[in-house]
Amino acid sequence: MPKGRHHRQHGIILLGMMVALMLASGFYLINQANRLFSSSVRESADARALQQARDALLSRAISDANHPGSMPCPALTSDGNAPGLPPCPSFVGWLPWRTLGLDDLRDGSGERLWYVLSPIFQDSGTINANSTSALTLDGASGISALVIAPGAALPGQNRPSNLPTDYLDQKDGNPATSNSDGDNSYFSGSSGDKFNDKVLPLSTSTLFSGVSRRILGEIRYAYIAAASIAPFADVDNDGLSDPGQDIGRFPYKNPAFAINSPTWYSASPPYHFWYDSLQNNGWFPLVTYDRSTRTISLSGQVLTLP
Repeated sequence: MPKGRHHRQHGIILLGMMVALMLASGFYLINQANRLFSSSVRESADARALQQARDALLSRAISDANHPGSMPCPALTSDGNAPGLPPCPSFVGWLPWRTLGLDDLRDGSGERLWYVLSPIFQDSGTINANSTSALTLDGASGISALVIAPGAALPGQNRPSNLPTDYLDQKDGNPATSNSDGDNSYFSGSSGDKFNDKVLPLSTSTLFSGVSRRILGEIRYAYIAAASIAPFADVDNDGLSDPGQDIGRFPYKNPAFAINSPTWYSASPPYHFWYDSLQNNGWFPLVTYDRSTRTISLSGQVLTLP
């Protein structure tokens, strides 16, 4: 074979190999991009669903009439209906999306959300800013509730079911860091072949910040409705003004504030006083009233009275 022809054939072979390598690299990059895009889409869907769920729980807690700060029990099935009156039959279960007035929320893999509630925040007992939760997330305390996107089924999980073990995972496959063992310790982390739970907490600080604004608003409502001069403060926690005292508690039991509340507690007679649920849950001793500045404060929230 002539030497020139040999070199041309060798060059054609090298060119073909380069083209093949480029095509293979291109397909690899496209596949990687598609995988990253799909993962991004799933994570975005997870984030949206979790945020909607947490916002609905917070709204429900802020507006509750009898126990401000309380939340519904987890649903026992995926139908989205919370069980009836407490005590809750379980504190780990499905998000009660129907009870919360939400659409049928799904995570990026098409699964409904799960929900963990600290027992102290069920709709019973006494709930106020001194209430503490035993729930933790990654070792951090101060968690009132968790919403969890369970992701696609992992090996060993059998769906559909109503068992936490079929939806909630063991981080890194370690039973000591399990989200399905029924204790108060929960974990988050990167998705992989052994763990794909996406967890969003509702912290007690966020919860009580919102509830405190509602409570201060209730006091302001009564203050305006009474149309009286600024009363002296209550310093002995009997709910009544103590003459000459400017700083203390708000004197909600003064006769001027004996106002019915059709807004929060009862929509039809017999009405309850606006302060009934707040008194029953021990909120008033936690509110600071300053007559000289006409301010009321609670859990870091401050409101100025007219």
